[in-house]
Formats: sequence, structure tokens, C-alpha cells
Amino acid sequence: MISEKTARELNQLFGLTQPDDSSRKLRYCWPCPLAAQEMGDFLVVPLTSSRELASEGWNMQHCVATYDAKCAAGIYQVFSIRDLLGNRIATLGLTYGPNGWTIDQCLGLSNVEVMLKSVEWIHGDGIHESMDDFTDLHYLAQEVARLLNRFTGMDPS
Repeated sequence: MISEKTARELNQLFGLTQPDDSSRKLRYCWPCPLAAQEMGDFLVVPLTSSRELASEGWNMQHCVATYDAKCAAGIYQVFSIRDLLGNRIATLGLTYGPNGWTIDQCLGLSNVEVMLKSVEWIHGDGIHESMDDFTDLHYLAQEVARLLNRFTGMDPS
């Protein structure tokens, strides 16, 4: 049987747990040209520090806190998508590349898919069909990317 310390070290090595506070400082802050704003039925909140990413990751049960160095380097931006009461719905990550800011991921609690929904129906002859359809969060993520590109001079239009 291995010791608890060795198990923690192995888990960290293989990325199965977050590093403890002593090895991972909440050290970065970075700017975002987009301010927090209402967009339709949602509130879009830019996350601009390691601490804010850690809070989002804790509340949404995912690893967004590990993106802080990319955010500080200016190649990644993260937004918390919330309802108008402030309840967290999803986390949006945009990456910067040759074509400007593009959607990397937009995921809900515990990395649940939120940009597509499955629509199912049964025909009169009993045949069951389904298809994926975009949700409002898909269009919201597209609009956030468009606005970020506009504010950073990467808007192609």
C-alpha cells in the first residue's frame, strides 16, 4: 500500500487533482476589453484573475483555473455565463489565433454540453428520429467572440 502523500503526488502528476494552495499561487491578473454585460437572457462576466478562474472552477466543478497562465499571456479569455439573477450556467473559453478570437469551449456544470441540444420526435409510422440543434448559448458564445474581435481590432467586417 502506498502512502497518502505518494498518492497525492501521483494524482497531481497525472492531473487527477488540483495542486494544493502551497504549490499553486493565485498570482495572475489580466485585462479584458469586454465589460460584464447583459446579453438577452444572460449575464456575461469576464474572468480576469487567477482567483476568479479558481472560483468559477470550484463552483462549476471543472478545470478552468488551469487556464490562468494562458489568460495572463493574452491568448485565452474566459467568461462566466450566468442567468440574470447571477446563477452560473456555463463557462466560455475563447482562444486567440490567426483568425482572431474563436470559441474553444463552452461547458456547463461538470463539463456538460450546453451549446447543442438533442431534438427527438416519432413519425406517425413509429420511426424515431433525432437531431442536434443549437441552443441560445451557442449563439451567445458566437456573439461574445464577435464582440471581442471587434474590440481587439480582429473583426473581419
